[in-house]
Amino acid sequence: MTPPTHLAAPRRITASNLPLVESNVGKPSSEPGVEVLVDTLKLDSILEGSLLRARVASTKKVPTSNDGHGHIELDEVPGMGIVLPGGINMYYLDIAPNSEGAMHRTTSTDYLVVLQGTLSLLTPPKPFDVVDGRGTYGETVETLCKPGDVVLQRGIAHALSNRTTEWVRIMAVVVASEPNRVPVVGSGPVDQLKTVALDDVWLQ
Repeated sequence: MTPPTHLAAPRRITASNLPLVESNVGKPSSEPGVEVLVDTLKLDSILEGSLLRARVASTKKVPTSNDGHGHIELDEVPGMGIVLPGGINMYYLDIAPNSEGAMHRTTSTDYLVVLQGTLSLLTPPKPFDVVDGRGTYGETVETLCKPGDVVLQRGIAHALSNRTTEWVRIMAVVVASEPNRVPVVGSGPVDQLKTVALDDVWLQ
């Protein structure tokens, strides 16, 4: 059977508190009703269609605000649309069959929940250099992630690939992080090691 050109667009169910009426405010246990809105999310093509992204929600700060109801506007996310500085960006990401992702790192902590298909998480096994936009890490480590698995990415270099003949769908919750830093082994006593800051990187 030929795989579909893409997965069906996901739905978002937004549930918010409705306002109280003045006559109820004085009652000791008055509670608001709940508004439930159901909408189908738009899938946007990325990288010539090898990736499709449907944004779900965003917030520029934590704790978030649950004020208001109705349609909730999404915040603009700079760059590749992954990390919202100081906040959280949540989206579906669909990965086309037989597609290889670009090795990259962002200043974020990412929670990736595999919903459908088998995701290949590719990571460099050892320290490497970047020469002419390419990493010298050689062969990567491939970790297969199945539906129900959660990938916790803590500021690492990685690529998300789909080496199967079926679409992969994941839910991504990307939380802006402090600058990524790693200790330098051999730079001093164990409790006084120097650290090096890691910039965002996108490799060919």
